[in-house]
Amino acid sequence: MRIMFLLPFVLVLGGCVSNLGGGLFGNRAGNTAEETVTEAVDPAAAEAVEAAGEGRVVGFSVISLGDASVPGLWLETPLVTEEGPGQIIGEDGTIVNLTLRPSGGERNSGSRLSLQGYDALGIPLSALPTVTVVQIVPVDPAAIDAPAELEG
Repeated sequence: MRIMFLLPFVLVLGGCVSNLGGGLFGNRAGNTAEETVTEAVDPAAAEAVEAAGEGRVVGFSVISLGDASVPGLWLETPLVTEEGPGQIIGEDGTIVNLTLRPSGGERNSGSRLSLQGYDALGIPLSALPTVTVVQIVPVDPAAIDAPAELEG
């Protein structure tokens, strides 16, 4: 009878454990959220993102491995209509600067990530994670209002 009484409590506590290391007892690995956020090292993608402008979240997508014979950091996704700079944010907060390419599929059909993208996210090739897709939108310098000079 005692086992039946304790069983719900054990199950509830077991459900508090997260795959990300959190859960009821905190982060067991000792890493803080700031320490787990990293950026992929691809100078061309990073420069394109910095030079292009502001980021705009275009959606969430389940990713699978794309054509492993095509080099580079890229994501083929139905969330964009033209190729351009962007970012993906992994389930653990890892940010990867890459090139977004249109896949031509239906909006909810999923995306394909390059082999280097999987490596940058630090996930196994068989994983099918959901990522946040950010498109970098160019900023028109003429559209930014310069601060008015104060007269003294």
